[in-house]
Amino acid sequence: MNIRAAPGRPESAFHRRIPASENAIKNIIVSRRCSVRNMPPPSTIRFRIPTRSQWGANVLGDEPVSDAYAANAEFWIRIVRENLDPYRSGLTDPALLALVGECTGLHILDAGCGEGYLARELITRGAGFVHGVDTCAEFVAAAASHPAHDPSRTRFRLADVAALPLADDSVDLVVVNRLPHGLSEPGRRFTEFARVLRPSGRLVMLMMHPCFYVARGERTSAGTGFTIDDYFAGRTVRQRFEVAGTRSPAASVQALYSLEATIGMLTTAGFAITAVREPRPSDRQRRENPWWDEHFTRPLFLLLECALL
Repeated sequence: MNIRAAPGRPESAFHRRIPASENAIKNIIVSRRCSVRNMPPPSTIRFRIPTRSQWGANVLGDEPVSDAYAANAEFWIRIVRENLDPYRSGLTDPALLALVGECTGLHILDAGCGEGYLARELITRGAGFVHGVDTCAEFVAAAASHPAHDPSRTRFRLADVAALPLADDSVDLVVVNRLPHGLSEPGRRFTEFARVLRPSGRLVMLMMHPCFYVARGERTSAGTGFTIDDYFAGRTVRQRFEVAGTRSPAASVQALYSLEATIGMLTTAGFAITAVREPRPSDRQRRENPWWDEHFTRPLFLLLECALL
């Protein structure tokens, strides 16, 4: 399956770049300049964020997802920068980075980059250049204003992963870290990932487990809550997260699709799955901290590595 434009073919609407996303970061004003020695706590950072009409983004019907992240941006920035999420620090990040492996000199897309922590980590591991994209302007502003941000090796853009502002065959690796599935045209992002990847490139994607993850609002006393019909039809869940005793201000919005549907979207876009991981706490983690046995009672995450066919 060849999804790339033929030589000389004009850029189609499908591949059109989001208007004004190139200059979006330049228009984001941070209320105070931060240095390594004078970085305010995340809760005190305030951003002036351009509206969608100002930066011209089209999030393809997924405004509820983006709006929820905007409402919770300060919450998640604090969680990440104060390292308060044990799932991320103790489980998913190590598994994701292990599957990424050696990345020296690679050009990488961090799809759904959040406040930029993964892009910064990839740079410390030798990545040549990291493109970070997110539809949450608060996250993009936080990433661009971080003291460790090196604009010569990292660029953060306000953009949709389903309409990437990148050229064909421009990156060696696409990393997707717990990015919610799209509500509208969910397979389109995978076609975009295939478009921007070089022929030898890889996609490494961590997601909530499509078979076992139960959203907070779906849980019963038995810990289950969705039916077999819900599973195969696809679910849209809304839930507020609680991390380190703090509850998110707004409910997130997330679409969950069956394993069959998820794999179908990947293969339709031209990918083959080359590795499957289900991150879980080690025996040592479980012995040393009973928190894991209390909170990790079923597989919560699915980690995939994919290559272009």
